[in-house]
Amino acid sequence: MSFTMNNVSKLAIAALALAATPALAETKFDGVYAGAVASLQLHGSKNAPTEGTAAFQALPAGTVPSSLSLDDNEGFRGGVLAGWNGSSGTLVYGLEADVLFGTTRGGASFSGAAIPDLAPNGLTTSASRRIRTSGSLRARLGTTLGEDLLLYATGGVAVADTRGNADVVVNGAPTVAWTGERNQARWGWTIGAGAEFKLTSAISLRGEYLYTDLGRQSVLATGNSNVRGIAALNGVDYQVGLPYRNGTARVALIARF
Repeated sequence: MSFTMNNVSKLAIAALALAATPALAETKFDGVYAGAVASLQLHGSKNAPTEGTAAFQALPAGTVPSSLSLDDNEGFRGGVLAGWNGSSGTLVYGLEADVLFGTTRGGASFSGAAIPDLAPNGLTTSASRRIRTSGSLRARLGTTLGEDLLLYATGGVAVADTRGNADVVVNGAPTVAWTGERNQARWGWTIGAGAEFKLTSAISLRGEYLYTDLGRQSVLATGNSNVRGIAALNGVDYQVGLPYRNGTARVALIARF
């Protein structure tokens, strides 16, 4: 494609206009950054309903739970983050990714009433959940207050390596048991807000809150050979729904390059 003198003139005028346009002033939070982050879970969904099987739920009232109330997933976790910020005036926007390591866990159990002729000492039903390595990819949007303080909101996708367990044992007969485990990378979403303060031109300190929802994980506990050898228990399996929804407080130390 050939350019006429008219086209060249238009390009030159456009280039001159662009050069004459004043550049937007950068904030102290612009650019590429990386840092270390520590996280503490503040709260989480606890209700783990019994989802099935129908034969399990049909056992006499009081022998099995309609749901379990799980402990909070306890423990500190740590990791790394990296991201980029741009700005337009006092408006700051960017993209950030993080990875957290360590393990948090929670569980519960229920001891039920006796089942005549089958479990005279009752059943103990239990379930647990565990979150191991996790991460997120989030957009950030905020505003500066003065030169050294940034207030922002953030949200995006989240993923975690999870493990759920479900178990039932006949009290007094531990070899008659149901067990189940599910290892899964669960995807969901996360949203939150925070504040970041510049300590020096290159170092800043951040505090934030994130709520993460990875949905509910179904775990089926099937009977072992001793269970299968009892005709009345054939097909009576335990299935539980483990929730992975929690809120965390996080602090981070960040370096800009």
